[in-house]
Amino acid sequence: MNSTGTRYLWITALIIAVALVSFPRFDLQDMGPIIEYTGKIDGEQSFGDAVFYMSYVEYFRGEGPIEDVHLPFRYRPLIPFIASLLPIESPMTAINVVNLVALYATVLFLLMFLRSLGFDSRFSILGCFLYVVSFPVFYMSTTGCLDACIMCMLTIGAYLMFKEKWLLLAITIAVGVPIKEVIVLLIPVAVAYLWVTGSSHSKLLWTSLLLLLAFVIPTVLIKMVFIRSGDFYWVPSVSTLLDNLRVRAMLSLLLSFGLPGILSILFVVRYRKLAGFIQKRTLVPLLTGVVVTVLLVVYSMLTAYTDGRFIWPMTIFTIPMALWVIRYKPFRSQIA
Repeated sequence: MNSTGTRYLWITALIIAVALVSFPRFDLQDMGPIIEYTGKIDGEQSFGDAVFYMSYVEYFRGEGPIEDVHLPFRYRPLIPFIASLLPIESPMTAINVVNLVALYATVLFLLMFLRSLGFDSRFSILGCFLYVVSFPVFYMSTTGCLDACIMCMLTIGAYLMFKEKWLLLAITIAVGVPIKEVIVLLIPVAVAYLWVTGSSHSKLLWTSLLLLLAFVIPTVLIKMVFIRSGDFYWVPSVSTLLDNLRVRAMLSLLLSFGLPGILSILFVVRYRKLAGFIQKRTLVPLLTGVVVTVLLVVYSMLTAYTDGRFIWPMTIFTIPMALWVIRYKPFRSQIA
């Protein structure tokens, strides 16, 4: 992959892979034998949360009432609004076209992110393949929900963080809020980066405050718009936890954890051998991202319907660890 021609060939393969992996479930068409195992509740076709996002698109087009969009989905207007502007009749298709664009943008920024961490083009492209050829991209990316879009914003945010573009990171967080609240994961990761890089106390304080306000202000404004609709909070309960201890949920989490997650465990096990060529300023924020994503999964199991969507953000932080393991020569000799 050292030659320019070979590099462009692999990038072309990556572009094609995005389409091939996401297409079988595009618009929940569930092509071929997978229709027997996907998109069903009690044997019946289910659109899940996508119903509310489609209703949101119809609302923005003046074709349906806002009452069809339940909380907390009403707090996520940006992607349905963008989808409503597209000259595409089907609300689900419009949303999934935006999701597909977000997938390609994610790959671009992931490539830039990995290059900023010191990986050459060969390993950076490999990291993008680890993202694309995965269960979440196949199963969840173009099914009418917004997770592909928030993954795009999280990847952009990770790139900007390691480039120390704090104002742009704050803007990214603010834009991410009306997509999905998961954008908040970037704040503790950024604080960890500021701390481990030896930022002054004043810079740590004011930058953290900037990022926090970038999340809080849009959140409050959105809730004020819909204040007459009541309010929504994710309240922990034992019954929700018990409901989530089901085989389907555990399998979805495991598959979404994926190969990068498995290799990241191997990274932790072999950290002493790998530590010599990994900077602390890079590793600590990535580990922070893993920890806060785990906390998100635990919280979701107490408050929501848990599946692989909640652990998917972890791949942004585990892919670099996976690449460090693969790049480690003794590991490559073992799998050769």
